[in-house]
Amino acid sequence: MKMISKKLSGVVVAVSLSLTVPLAAAMDIGVGANLNLAGGGGTGYGVSLPMRFGNMMVEPALSIFDHSSDNSDPPFPSNTYNYQHYTLETGIYWRKEVVPSVETYIGGRVGYIKEESSQSYPGLSYSIDTSGYYIGPTFGAEYFFNKHFSMGLDVSLLYSSLSGDGYSGGQAQSTSTKDTYTQTRALLRFYF
Repeated sequence: MKMISKKLSGVVVAVSLSLTVPLAAAMDIGVGANLNLAGGGGTGYGVSLPMRFGNMMVEPALSIFDHSSDNSDPPFPSNTYNYQHYTLETGIYWRKEVVPSVETYIGGRVGYIKEESSQSYPGLSYSIDTSGYYIGPTFGAEYFFNKHFSMGLDVSLLYSSLSGDGYSGGQAQSTSTKDTYTQTRALLRFYF
């Protein structure tokens, strides 16, 4: 009977210790907004869903860049240009507090890219429709105003590979590009 009582006491102590840490402390989930400051996609914006687990962070994100222009300045012939760039990605980072309220993170991002562009001049037009992927390392820092709200900045070195179809004068042509570029992002995150 004493043996069962000791085992039962051990189980009660283990369960009570595990219940003192709320589940929310094991994982923080938030929403974020980012501004892509430079790189292969130009300046754009996006939304993300940061999830922090201990010293790790996983952050799925959706970004868009959209640019249009209509140029009809003499003496040049009038032309129009439209460009859309969409990405769906996930970043996985290891994070470390360096001083109170400041964390750094390092890891990588991988994503899917979809690009569409078209340009027309009098008597000439072309369009390109490509898709592919990108991957690369990322380093960033995040400042916490409080436990719920932060501002961050990160830099990535991304390798992209795109392929698709281009149309010029009504004729289709296959196109593919491979590129390496840096991308800097300013981020705002809110954790629940």
